[in-house]
Amino acid sequence: MQPGWENNIDADMAALTTDRGMLALLRHWCQARAANDGTLPVRAQMDPCDLPRSILPFMFIYERQGDRLRCRLSGTRMRDLFGNDGTGLFLDQMIAPHSVPSRSALFHRTLDGGLPLLYRGFLVPVGKGWRGFNRLLLPVAVRAGEPATQVMGMVRVFDPPPGAAALAGADADGLLSARLLDDSECRAAIDRMGSGRVL
Repeated sequence: MQPGWENNIDADMAALTTDRGMLALLRHWCQARAANDGTLPVRAQMDPCDLPRSILPFMFIYERQGDRLRCRLSGTRMRDLFGNDGTGLFLDQMIAPHSVPSRSALFHRTLDGGLPLLYRGFLVPVGKGWRGFNRLLLPVAVRAGEPATQVMGMVRVFDPPPGAAALAGADADGLLSARLLDDSECRAAIDRMGSGRVL
C-alpha cells in the first residue's frame, strides 16, 4: 500500500517523510527561512537550479493575483500527467469548476499562514483512471519583508493500490487531508531524512 494512503496525521507525515524529493524541497525552504531569521524565504532564495534535478519535473510555482492563482511554472511531469502545459493559466482554468473554491483555499491558506501545507487526495486526469497524489505547498515572498504572494511546491502522483476503492475516504473533491506544517513538524520530517540520494 502507498505510504500515507490512510486518512490520519501519521499517514500525512508518512507521505512526507517517505518522499526524499519532497523533503529536499522542504529542507531548502526551511534553510532559506532560517537564513532570514525566521521570515519568509524570498523567491531569489528558492531558485529551482539549487534543488536536486530529479525533483524539477514535479515542481510548480503559482502566484496570487487578487483572488486567483496563476501558474508561473509547471514541470514536465505535470504536463505529462494533465496533457497540457499549465504555465500562464489560472488554477481555475485547469481544474473542475466545483473544485475551484476548495483547492484555491489551500493555496491561500499557505500564503496567509506563512507555513508549508501538505495535502493528499485523488485526481482523475481527463481520459485516465484515478490516481493518488501528495502535494507540498511552500509560501514565498517576492521581496524581503513583503507578504507571501507565490507558492512553490511539488506533487507526486501514484497509482492506487490494487483493489483500492476509488476515492475511499476522500471528500467530494477527492481531498483526503490538508494540514499546515508547523516548525516542529518540519524539523521532525527533515531529521528523519538523514543523508542519501534524493529520488
